[in-house]
Amino acid sequence: MPKAFSQQERERIEARLIGVGKRLINKAGIRFLVVDDVAREAGISKGSFYSFHPSREEFILAVFESWEKEHRGALIREVTEGQGSFRERLERFFIGAFRILEKEPGLATLGVKDIQMIMERLPPERIEAHKAADDRALAEAFGGRAGMERFPPTLLSALQGLAPALFAIALHREDFPPESYQATVKLLSEALAARIAADVEGFAATAAPAGKGETS
Repeated sequence: MPKAFSQQERERIEARLIGVGKRLINKAGIRFLVVDDVAREAGISKGSFYSFHPSREEFILAVFESWEKEHRGALIREVTEGQGSFRERLERFFIGAFRILEKEPGLATLGVKDIQMIMERLPPERIEAHKAADDRALAEAFGGRAGMERFPPTLLSALQGLAPALFAIALHREDFPPESYQATVKLLSEALAARIAADVEGFAATAAPAGKGETS
């Protein structure tokens, strides 16, 4: 029977598990990640591992989410606190989002089949929780609930599918002709930023008194 841990112990062990997972995935990729190795290096039994994560796939997703969280703060600050116009900040945000996969060796080795394998083995509620977290992060980048009120409804609907769309493009980066991926990322980032900024500014102009519709 797995050992019972206090809340503080669980937090420390979870941090160790995620750290071990990152190191092993960076070293060999997700296909060679073995639960026995993770548990042993984290100093717990295999049975105890499953009291933290119900499956290997859920653990892999938790590791990916930790990586995502590490980079997300900087991306959000780029929009909320960065220099330049709203459009310029958005452009840097999207370029940064595309490049998250390039910054971590473990993420850089991901392929479409790897993602499909993980998603097929996760319960629907876990996938929905992950998507909801992405939506919250996107909302935070655009100023939280109050900030999102500046967005026209049609744009809000489109933004909900933006994170997985960007991720899918980044996953297929090896399918691009040589030297074209970065140029494509820049072009897409510019186009997305320009369209979103224009829609937000246009919506603000129709909703606010004359002279008060400018987006900061």
